[in-house]
Amino acid sequence: MNEQERQQMANFRYGLIAPLVSRKLEAGEQMALMRDIVSHVYETPAGEQKQISLRTLERYVQAYRSGGWEALLPSPRADKLQARDIPEDVLAKAIALKQEQPGRSVRQIIAILELAQYVNPGVLKESTLSKQLRRRGMTRKALLTTGWSEFRRFEAVHRNSVWQGDVQHTLYLPHPDKPGKKAMAYLVIFIDDYSRLCVHGQFYFEERIARLEDCLKKAILKHGVPEMIYVDNGAIYSSHHFERICGRLGTELKHTRPGRPQGRGKQEKFFRFVDQSFVPEAYDLMEQGKIQTLTDLNRFFAAWLEVAYHQKVHNSFKQRPLDRYQKDDHPIRTLPPHELAEVFLLEESRKADKTGCISLLGTTYEVEAKLSGSQVQVRFDPHDLSLIQIWKDGVRFNDAKPLVLRDPKQKRKPPEPAAVQQQQPKTGLNYVELLAEEHNRQLRQTQAAELSLALKEVKHP
Repeated sequence: MNEQERQQMANFRYGLIAPLVSRKLEAGEQMALMRDIVSHVYETPAGEQKQISLRTLERYVQAYRSGGWEALLPSPRADKLQARDIPEDVLAKAIALKQEQPGRSVRQIIAILELAQYVNPGVLKESTLSKQLRRRGMTRKALLTTGWSEFRRFEAVHRNSVWQGDVQHTLYLPHPDKPGKKAMAYLVIFIDDYSRLCVHGQFYFEERIARLEDCLKKAILKHGVPEMIYVDNGAIYSSHHFERICGRLGTELKHTRPGRPQGRGKQEKFFRFVDQSFVPEAYDLMEQGKIQTLTDLNRFFAAWLEVAYHQKVHNSFKQRPLDRYQKDDHPIRTLPPHELAEVFLLEESRKADKTGCISLLGTTYEVEAKLSGSQVQVRFDPHDLSLIQIWKDGVRFNDAKPLVLRDPKQKRKPPEPAAVQQQQPKTGLNYVELLAEEHNRQLRQTQAAELSLALKEVKHP
């Protein structure tokens, strides 16, 4: 199992226990919730259908509470499964079989394909076919879902219980690098579901995971850590890195069900208010030359957010979002800035070459010489490359340093004396010395035998 597969499994395990560890539960509530969790069948990252036992769930909870998200990582394994490509005609037949009878298991579909001689026995692996079917939405649940269902309103019970996140393609700004061109400005927001307070909102030129993380980090610094983050199924919200961040924060990550945007009405209402109240005024300021850069836009948006939105009485609960948030007495969980920075570090795998060097974002770095030829995990902030952490199998090594090419004429520094290493006690034994002693002993025996024989000949000529 490689590092990426281990992290996917840790994210899967945290997803199971997130309702148990992300908030404080009343007596008896935890066991009832655990029984509900183990009553369902889940699809593992390997594509297998699996029901978790109560004992296993308890073990995950205990591991997380003692060691955090990293304690949910499976132990590294030397064996690595080699994925095999499935021929297109075989995959098409498997999809048709699943669509024909959604209740057919992957194992049953493989048996049908083998019996019909589409594939040779043992060639098609369950995990491989399951992964391909899942990627194409060919699951029993998706195929049996009807087009109509009942919808109900919901609201969090206290502040920081649920944050809803979203991104809007809001308006165009003058391109920072191409005069005369326009660039899309994306508005990234997180809204507290209980109070409708926008815990942080900011415009960016890119809709990427790094921008999402920057917005979330600033929201946490201002308002603490949420118990749950509720987002859609967009690429930036579905990355393994974002799942890992939520796991390390102790925050449950929940996605909108595909095809069910009705649960995201609060963000849509917020964005409609932005379009009505802020966007026309922003374009007017652009014409006046008062908004030309992203910094200008965010400065005006922050003022609009604090005065126009947070001070506006909400129609549902007849309070201003800021008042409703501040008057709630639910405790706020915070993290020191240095710990929060560690949580948001990006992690990638690299293989150190024989000279102990790795490449990261176009720059070559040196790692410890003993890691040469090894696969290592690199943790870093893409916006600040002054610190590059090096990890292997859960152990942190010395930080990587930018490669400095040495003068070939410069004499290499002699190695440190072995005194640094702990001196082992001497045995006092030497192999060659022992051989010499044995040789002398054999010579003495031979000489004694010859002397004894000579004496016998003298006595009895």
